[in-house]
Amino acid sequence: MTKEDTLKILNLIENVYPLVTMKSETVLRWMAQCESMDYSLLLKNLALHMRKQPYPPALNELLANANIEVTKFHWLDEYSIRPQKCSEI
Repeated sequence: MTKEDTLKILNLIENVYPLVTMKSETVLRWMAQCESMDYSLLLKNLALHMRKQPYPPALNELLANANIEVTKFHWLDEYSIRPQKCSEI
């Protein structure tokens, strides 16, 4: 993710949760942590969180879900599934 993508996500959080104001330390932490994350996946996790929770997400909550999904994709890239052989009876 780029810094601009991170700012878009933080801006969305501030707009959805009006009592939240991001400190500069929080913004820098998010930028550092989100560098290696996929923007669309993090945005999807945020949308799911907003539907279910009345409070703003912690960075760890969004990244934990994003890491699980990324791990699944890495597994798919590294391995392939063997087609099952049909045994004739």
